[in-house]
Amino acid sequence: MKHQTFYLMARVAVQSDQQNIADTVHEVETQATFSLNDTPNVKVLETAILLTRVRNIKNINYGTSDKL
Repeated sequence: MKHQTFYLMARVAVQSDQQNIADTVHEVETQATFSLNDTPNVKVLETAILLTRVRNIKNINYGTSDKL
């Protein structure tokens, strides 16, 4: 079986009691869980949350409610 590493990108909207984004990011990086399941041909060996960029929610419009 061949060992490979690849990166997935996901968009996640969160609601937080934290007062600033840095505290929210730190909590997600250290305490949140990301999960992938094995498939018949792929055994998941490791997952990790990698946050490399945070955008201001005021600059994003996904066509959903104005109040996130």
